[in-house]
Amino acid sequence: MTRKRIMDIRMICKIALIATLSSWYACDWFLPGYKFEEGSLPDRPVNLVDFNTVYDDYNSTAPTLGDLIPFCFSTNRKSQGKDFDIIFEPMNVRFDKKTGKLEVLNDYANWSSRQQEYEVIETGLKKIGTVGNELGPNLLAILDLYEYKFTLLYSTDITGDAQINFISNQTSADFSQPREIRYLNSTEDDMYPTFNPDQSKIYFCSNRNGKDFNFYYVNLGITQDLEKSLSDTVQYEVYMDSILSSRQDDKCPFILDNILVFASDRDGGFGGFDLYYSILEKGKWGIPVNFGSRINTGADEYRPILIDERVSSNQIMLVFSSNRHGGRGGFDLYFVGIENEL
Repeated sequence: MTRKRIMDIRMICKIALIATLSSWYACDWFLPGYKFEEGSLPDRPVNLVDFNTVYDDYNSTAPTLGDLIPFCFSTNRKSQGKDFDIIFEPMNVRFDKKTGKLEVLNDYANWSSRQQEYEVIETGLKKIGTVGNELGPNLLAILDLYEYKFTLLYSTDITGDAQINFISNQTSADFSQPREIRYLNSTEDDMYPTFNPDQSKIYFCSNRNGKDFNFYYVNLGITQDLEKSLSDTVQYEVYMDSILSSRQDDKCPFILDNILVFASDRDGGFGGFDLYYSILEKGKWGIPVNFGSRINTGADEYRPILIDERVSSNQIMLVFSSNRHGGRGGFDLYFVGIENEL
């Protein structure tokens, strides 16, 4: 074998070795001291102690943005147990690949670069605060070049019955003044707006047909201008969803991808309000399923939301509130892992 041939073979081997090592070291789990390729969420509810007080803390919202989440929720801590306001706090989902420890903390930690961008939400929340109750927030985030813009839907009962409003900074540097979503509101209570996956439908709950809350929706059509769509003065047809609704109170709908979660005190539960889910298949929601005793108790479980926090490839985070035994007081916020394909 010629010397040139031997050198060519050695060069090929070096290139192959470098490529192999590069692929190994590109994975965190191969690095020295890293034992866990990915994390897992708890299979039993865990109290979000960093966010709870002795007062009622519930009605949360959190768009899926990765490890650092702009977390908003309703609380009556400011009024010491009276009216509810929506507040903002950063939610840092931290998984240690060396120890396998998962923490959900109220801090920015190594995400301080996002602090100014996220805390603009607080300026919007100051505009919606009243002496009434602000509940059922739904925060939507849209990436505009290099920063996020936000639209917040919520309900307020400052005029008597609860009505659905929104604020947005999508088209301006500052948040707009609160605006009513007229085609959703009635003379009764209308609350908890949420969108289907392509935002062509908006779902909400209302007691407009009597004392019980049911689920309703409006066909908006696919739009590129959400703010304009929410401001529309056209009176859309409002439909009740008979598959999702029961003869008892069905409240707090929230949709992520093809999963809808909600709270209900319908027959067959464990007591009080229980959490349920429904799967979207071929454009229709399936029969609601109770989450079972792993999540529900004899107390009230309320206002569930879903977050894809990217700790686990086969789980998503379910955040909800409950007045179960063992909390800090009143309603507390909890989180638990559920399969992303129920």
